[in-house]
Amino acid sequence: MPETVNDTEKQIFDAAIKVFQRKGMAGARMQEIADEAGINKSMLHYYFRSKEKLFRQIFLISLKKFIGSVVPLLNEQNTWEQKVPLIIEYYAKFLTENPDLPFFVLSEIRNNAEEFLSEVKIEDILINSVFMEQLKNDMGKEKIRRINPVQIFLSIISGIIFPFIAKPMVKHVAKLDDNSWNEFINERKDIVSGMVINYLKQF
Repeated sequence: MPETVNDTEKQIFDAAIKVFQRKGMAGARMQEIADEAGINKSMLHYYFRSKEKLFRQIFLISLKKFIGSVVPLLNEQNTWEQKVPLIIEYYAKFLTENPDLPFFVLSEIRNNAEEFLSEVKIEDILINSVFMEQLKNDMGKEKIRRINPVQIFLSIISGIIFPFIAKPMVKHVAKLDDNSWNEFINERKDIVSGMVINYLKQF
């Protein structure tokens, strides 16, 4: 959210995030956002002249939150091996608190990937992180398997993100209720962490 906003703008942003994450750009309506914010449609248009302008701001905020908020963890001075379970734990908590955000980001980014990704510069955030440098250094010393470090990061986040994106299907297939879902995710965190670390170290 922009740093300088008034109460009405904050209401609109909070409402727009909910509506866009539920409906996407194509499915969202300005009237629905106004209703969610508890204001009339003319006031919404006063602050944001078009759905496209509002969506752009909401999407960039969501993308930075989804990817950028893990950066401090990637840049801590602990080892890459210590970081792996911490990254998984972070995303498990993040997705529990923001269940609609990953599907929203991943589905919408397909429509205009180049524009959004170039503005956020995810590649610089990730490639230049301490985590990536640690992986490359250990690969150079032949302590771990040589592979594109991006593959490792993708394996980590996809391993924990996919169950949340496909939650209804996963719950149905695994016959999970809400309580057993939490147990399933805790087990999943250990599995993904073990698979990634063992893959890198056992070669």
